Amino acid sequence: MDLSESLSKAHGKLASFKAGPDFSDWAAVPRQIEGVFQTLPGVFSADGPDRGSVLLAKALPAKFGGKVADLGAGWGYLARAILGHPGVKRLDLVEAEADALTSARVNITDERARFHWADATTFRPDTQLDAVVMNPPFHHGRDADPALGAAFIQAARRMLAPSGALWLVANRHLPYDAALTAAFLEHREVAGDGAFRVIHAIKPIRAKP
Repeated sequence: MDLSESLSKAHGKLASFKAGPDFSDWAAVPRQIEGVFQTLPGVFSADGPDRGSVLLAKALPAKFGGKVADLGAGWGYLARAILGHPGVKRLDLVEAEADALTSARVNITDERARFHWADATTFRPDTQLDAVVMNPPFHHGRDADPALGAAFIQAARRMLAPSGALWLVANRHLPYDAALTAAFLEHREVAGDGAFRVIHAIKPIRAKP
């Protein structure tokens, strides 16, 4: 495209392009991952599933209750793993990044899946859930923000039925133990490595009226 003559004013500069037929050559090109997933440029872990999610997928229970949510579902790696376990009747994929959710819709075609473009910390499912699975983000921009993961934990507490369970993966350096203790009567590490830990939490604490 040819750049027009520029206009400078008030410490700014304005330029324009001559109108063309379309901007199709600027469109994000989907990428195929492991032969079964599609991602778009710029989404989290666009080159493949991140290490924490892989650990979490391997640690998931043999069987789930009927209603499950994947909070911060991204492009659907964990959702596919969840749907591969018996017992799941409905899976809510909750994701705030539109491009990631677009990829998830391509990657997850199971009729039990429901897609929600929403903030996981404020999302309200139709009914209480049997399980929540999540690999929550812990950055706000470039800065680490453990409060974001803590908000995900509180959101899971609100969504779960009294007999429900949380399955969470997090970097070991993140201070989530206080948030877990405030939200669940029991939690323990069930898997992990030097960088990540997978946590299983049960008995969500009911909020006081």
